[in-house]
Amino acid sequence: MFAPTLGTAHNWFANLLPEEASRQLLVNRLGIADDDFSLLAAIGGDCAGALRIVDPERADALIESGQEPVDPNQLARWAQGKERYALFQPGKATRLSLAGAQDKIPVILEGGQLYLPSGAAASSHLIKFSLKPALVFNELYMNRLARIAGLLVPDSHAGQAGKAHYLAVARYDRERVDNQIERVHQEDMCQALGYPRRLKYQEEGGPTLAACAGLLRAVTTTPALQVRQLLRWQIFNVLAGNSDGHAKNISLLQDAKGRWSLAPAYDLVCTMVLPYSPNLGFAVGSNFHPQQLRRTDWEELARHMGLAPPFVLRELRQMLDLLEPAANSAELQAELETVGMDEVGWAKVQHVRKYVVQQCRRYRKL
Repeated sequence: MFAPTLGTAHNWFANLLPEEASRQLLVNRLGIADDDFSLLAAIGGDCAGALRIVDPERADALIESGQEPVDPNQLARWAQGKERYALFQPGKATRLSLAGAQDKIPVILEGGQLYLPSGAAASSHLIKFSLKPALVFNELYMNRLARIAGLLVPDSHAGQAGKAHYLAVARYDRERVDNQIERVHQEDMCQALGYPRRLKYQEEGGPTLAACAGLLRAVTTTPALQVRQLLRWQIFNVLAGNSDGHAKNISLLQDAKGRWSLAPAYDLVCTMVLPYSPNLGFAVGSNFHPQQLRRTDWEELARHMGLAPPFVLRELRQMLDLLEPAANSAELQAELETVGMDEVGWAKVQHVRKYVVQQCRRYRKL
């Protein structure tokens, strides 16, 4: 059903790497060629999922596990965009490989203290930086709103380092076993379907939701539930303004028994209030614009995904009923305050809250 094609293996490994500006900064810092396997050799010691890419000549240095406390002043410099790539030392067994374009580092979070893992140690959280506090609070708000909408999402909280803010996100590809952090295998949809990282958007030749649904039916033990979760993720993206929900922002997890399931939703940001492209990462039917979807687009999406149109419309209405009252609720604000969003942060997401309500009211008219 999913026959291998030329370059699939290269694409799979290349999808483990940072993208765009983060990649270029790493190449410059390490002084190596800008090619996929040179980068993997340099920074593949702790990839997403369970995979580790280790130079056999340096393997001994990566057997023992350790952790080094993160100095608050150092964290503040990183959060302000200073010295962060000092983590990557030329000639040393650097071990931090994180895919995507967003700026982030892996850490261990224990008892409120942040540590940098070393050797074979696995990280437990990702620290995501932004020079704009509004972006940190945007993602934190979306994370909690998605949970209200019934999506599985990783725990997250906001922190401040000096004058800058960051978001700490629990890694869904890690689990604690006997007080040890164990790696869990994952593949994003570009990896699982054999696409190169540059084709993560459907509009640019990347996977479709229909292809993702087909994969879930082929490999998971509860396909109906997994496809429904995929559908609800797309509905949330439309209603909450996340136009960056592309094929690298949705993944599969494989447990110790080899069973596959859809990973929790991650990298949820309301991009519609930011200067980004408004077009969706995945089309609804054949329509990529989240503010111009018609009933026929949702019905077309249903047919593409092998679902009944009334079922898809019912799922849409159910999420409308959850999101609209929650978007501006005192209950949501109170919950966000417990994970680091103060009054200033709540004010910074007012445009996100307004957009969600407007979208919900727009689609009640279908």
